[in-house]
Amino acid sequence: METENGTSSDKHSQGETPKQPIYKPTVEAYNQWAATYDSDGNFLQILDSLMMDKIIPYLFDVLPHAPKLIELGCGTGRNTVRLQSVPGARIWALDNSHGMLEIAMGRCRSIRESLPDPNKAESLEFASRDILSFHENESTWDPMKNADAIISTLVLEHIPLDQFFMVCSKLLRPGGHLLCTNMHSDMGAISQAGFVDPVTGSKVRPLSYAHTVQELLTCASTWDFTLLWGPVERKVETSDLVELGDRGRKWVGINAWFGVILKRLG
Repeated sequence: METENGTSSDKHSQGETPKQPIYKPTVEAYNQWAATYDSDGNFLQILDSLMMDKIIPYLFDVLPHAPKLIELGCGTGRNTVRLQSVPGARIWALDNSHGMLEIAMGRCRSIRESLPDPNKAESLEFASRDILSFHENESTWDPMKNADAIISTLVLEHIPLDQFFMVCSKLLRPGGHLLCTNMHSDMGAISQAGFVDPVTGSKVRPLSYAHTVQELLTCASTWDFTLLWGPVERKVETSDLVELGDRGRKWVGINAWFGVILKRLG
């Protein structure tokens, strides 16, 4: 979902031999990453949050009253907390990493308790689901079907496009909406999701795909999705570093993020 936390180039310049990255299955990598995911200063996660501030009002404007919402890949609940303030919403927050889900549940529980009843969701259910094994376990997804909207941020990097849109088409009602953000392929051609293991100092990387915006739109069309908003492609600017931190400096001038809102036609 986000770029690795590391300074291998600095170590190399100091004469140290950079450690070779360790590639792990996506779920295993994110279970290990969960403990530091929100605190390692990942600039793409910060950028995504800044852009979600601008995008999500467009989605909220087209939602019906008391909508049924799904978050595919809720991670540590960074965006789930936003959904809790949709009055009457029935929310399913899904992830395949138990480590991420545990943090998300604790994070959202404390915020939910502070919201006044008229301004919060009717229900919030967390569940472990694997998009890649949807066909084998489709019946376990039945309670979530006919959703009004799906939100999926910085997740698509780990999923083949056809599989992702197949699942979204099964879960959304006709006329339902999909808000999707992802690492831009310009950045994906250089880097990928990952983190530095604080114990070993090795980079840990899950499986990643560098999907282009056009590839996403083409695949979306084959599954009867049409573009409602965007695509917006976001470069890192020098002025962003105040909020993104110094780890964003080497990405100045490079497209790092993109986002779209799509509508299911079928």
